[in-house]
Amino acid sequence: MTYKCLVVDVDDTLINDTFVIPERTKKALIDFQEKGYQLVLASGRPMEGMLEEARELLLDKYGSYVISFNGATITKMDSMERLFEKHLEMEDQEALLTFFKENNLATLTYHNGKIIIDHENVHTHVESELTGMPMEYDATFFEELTQPMLKFIGVGDEKIVKQLEAELGGQFGQSCNAVTSKPFYLEVFHKDVSKGQTLEHLAEILDIDMEEIVAVGDGNNDISMIQQAGVGIAVENATPELKAVSDDITGSNNDEGLLQVLEKYFNLSNQ
Repeated sequence: MTYKCLVVDVDDTLINDTFVIPERTKKALIDFQEKGYQLVLASGRPMEGMLEEARELLLDKYGSYVISFNGATITKMDSMERLFEKHLEMEDQEALLTFFKENNLATLTYHNGKIIIDHENVHTHVESELTGMPMEYDATFFEELTQPMLKFIGVGDEKIVKQLEAELGGQFGQSCNAVTSKPFYLEVFHKDVSKGQTLEHLAEILDIDMEEIVAVGDGNNDISMIQQAGVGIAVENATPELKAVSDDITGSNNDEGLLQVLEKYFNLSNQ
């Protein structure tokens, strides 16, 4: 099989634990695009929180694409045109906000380039550190919200998040999709949104087969794209659930596992 496209998750896959793209990996991914291959970033982050990495990899120069909000949007980097988006339904959104509040999770979303959070806990600062976006604590924002949003995150204790993931799927399973990206993040979006489903939309835009796509990730929110891509690969630091459904396992994000992927599946040496 000749593969044409590489789709890469950002946090804990592309970037290492110091929140940077390793230099060898960055150079290799730019060379990869120069040779005519398609590089796509796919993350739970909002688009604003992916711009630095996307531009660092020159996705705008090569006319590539970014999948953000766990698949709720597709953006073409050179024009910044949004080619696809899917918001939650208002009725489901209102029920979800009540669910988070009743279960002692902080509620997080994004608005006008900011991270908005209803109250603080020990994990609520993490999203700002990861994305570089400013954050604001504003419970009133959620109480007065009258527009449908792309995604919400319930932020809290890992044991609570794990317990509620299954419960949320049962309660909202017909209307919402719920996944964990980090152990303390319960991310919720429209039922027809996932990285895998949106990757299929993108494959149509690119006029390539899903079998020609290699996807790499680390978290449970990557499961759908790992399963639907031609080859789905987990980094060594991935969750056990993702590893269980992956076709292959590469080195960790700290060991530049993407270099092994480029060599094995695209015959590109990075020595």
